[in-house]
Amino acid sequence: MRAVDIAYEVLKAHGQALDVQELLDLTLERMGLDREPRKAAQIYTEINLDPRFHYRGGNLWELRDWQPRAQAVGRGPAGRERAVEPEAAEEIDEDESWT
Repeated sequence: MRAVDIAYEVLKAHGQALDVQELLDLTLERMGLDREPRKAAQIYTEINLDPRFHYRGGNLWELRDWQPRAQAVGRGPAGRERAVEPEAAEEIDEDESWT
């Protein structure tokens, strides 16, 4: 199993955001490896590039799946934007066709 997949499993099992250093330590521990700067840097780079992870700020990383999904308000089929006045937004019927 790849190190980044193990980091994903560590976060998933923990159930909440982890400080990057703790995430790296737990990942390396699961891999049966001692902390080496080069290996830790490699895992950190993979986490940064993997879309499954989300940086929350303050050195905290979490899973992107834990983020609320953005709603496509004011968009029609194929993501085309539709201008909607804020006061008129409530009047739009969900069944209204988007053109």
